[in-house]
Formats: sequence, C-alpha cells, structure tokens
Amino acid sequence: MLSKISAFFMAIISFFCSLFGINCPVKEPEIFYYENLSYGEHERNKLDLYFPKTNDGEVGLVLFIHGGAWIGGDKDGYGDTIKMWCEERGYAAAAINYRYLSYDVSFDDILDDIENALKKIKSTAKEEGVEINKMITTGGSAGGHLAMLYPYARKESSPIEAVAIANYCGPTDLLDPNFHNENATDALKELYRQIASLVYGEELTLEQTYLANDLMKKASPLYYVDENTIPTIINHGMKDDTVPYSNALSLEAKFKELGVTHIMNPHPNSGHGLDNDPDAQAKAEEYFYEYAKTYLK
Repeated sequence: MLSKISAFFMAIISFFCSLFGINCPVKEPEIFYYENLSYGEHERNKLDLYFPKTNDGEVGLVLFIHGGAWIGGDKDGYGDTIKMWCEERGYAAAAINYRYLSYDVSFDDILDDIENALKKIKSTAKEEGVEINKMITTGGSAGGHLAMLYPYARKESSPIEAVAIANYCGPTDLLDPNFHNENATDALKELYRQIASLVYGEELTLEQTYLANDLMKKASPLYYVDENTIPTIINHGMKDDTVPYSNALSLEAKFKELGVTHIMNPHPNSGHGLDNDPDAQAKAEEYFYEYAKTYLK
C-alpha cells in the first residue's frame, strides 16, 4: 500500500514539473529518471534519462537516437527500452530528440545537439553523485546513422567517450548510387532528392543531387573509419529497399581492411524494419548486451 501511495505522489510531482517546465527528477526505489529534460533552447532539445540509484559512483551510458529520415521521429519510442536497460541491466540509459534536418539545420547542427545532450546528461548525473564517462550509441535507420556519425566525427570533443556502437540499418554511405539508380524505388529516389536538397540548402532535381556530394560525403560515417574506429555492430536487412544493403557491405569491407573490431549481423529475409528474422533479432540483442558488458566496464 505504501509503495502505491508513493508512486501516486511521484506521478503527481512529475505531472506538475512537466506542466510548468521544471526538470524534476523522479526517484523510484531503484532508479532516478528525468523526462523531457531540456538541454537547449529549441523545442526539440529534450531528452529522457534513467540511471540506477545503486552504483559504484560511475555507470556506463547507453544512448538511443531515434530514426525518421532525419526529418521526423521522436525519442518516446524508446521509453520502455531505456527503463529496461536501467532497471534490469544496471546502466544509465537515455533517449534524445534533436532538431530535424532542414534548410536551416545541417547535419553539423544535429551533431551539436547530440553533444549538448551529452553535456546535460553528464552534468545531471554528476548532480546526483554519479559519473558517466563511457557510452554505447545506438539507433535505427537515421538514428543508426547518427549513432555512428557522432562518435566517428566528434570523438575529440565528445563530453562522454563512445566505446562501441550498435547500428540498426543506418545509412553509412550517402554517396552509394543504390539510393538513386535504376534499381531504386521511386519513393527512395524522391526521399534521396529531398535529403540532398536539405543538405545542399536549395531545392534540387534528382539529376542535380551530385551538387550535394561533398556535403553528403561529410555526413557519411564510412569516410571517417580508420584503424582507431571503435567496435561496431552492423544489423541490416538484406532486402532493405530504404537503406540499400550495399551500405552495410561497404562498411564491413572497410572494417576488414583496417582491422576494426566489428560484428556483421545480416537479416536475410528482412527489409528496413528487420522484422522477418527472429534468430537474427535475437542475436542482435545478444551482441548488444555483450558489447555493453565488455566495453562499459
């Protein structure tokens, strides 16, 4: 009965904090958590953060970045997942929103959002007496792309060191011709044209998307890979008609060439949703957890 009463009052406190824009921690028996914690001035600069009350003064972070073609999506889809990683596995876990790609918001701006979110996560945890110094980044589709691009491109400035990545069907090479050649669907060609236009800062036809090539390369994780690239799990559907499987193969080839620690986990019967290969799905979860136990020590 007492636990139910406590939970009720915690819910009331959380409601009024969110109503008045106050970032209040909610303290349950085993965890602290913040919902819609602001880390910047934009309305999408919000994050959810969970971390365990029982710790050694330092915990590793699992950072979830949502997908949505960089122009949609929301962190709320990871609510149950980040709670599970905290309550059942003992890690800090966070999911972030970021500004959508637009003529006014570049990939660099989105990476700035991730960096600012990490600063907020680190400082908030420190206020509760917890140090967060290591993280694994993860996400699906556009979130998988950002989960790779941020650690690869911002490893020197990141306030929390990225030690591994779990990528789910994220684009690795935005210059891959399979995004827009004769084998691509009309929907994919149009999406590629829209993204290239936003990256370039001006409306382009499909035939003009080459004008954005330099910027698309800068936003492609593949071109940052070197001998020091952190361990990365590649999960990708072999029938993906949104992010061509060739993206995963190119990244795997680069990893092999340079001796980068990685796991390639193809989903032979799945498209972009990775939903037709239960065995590969189970392996993806197993690999992810093993990476956490290995690299977030």
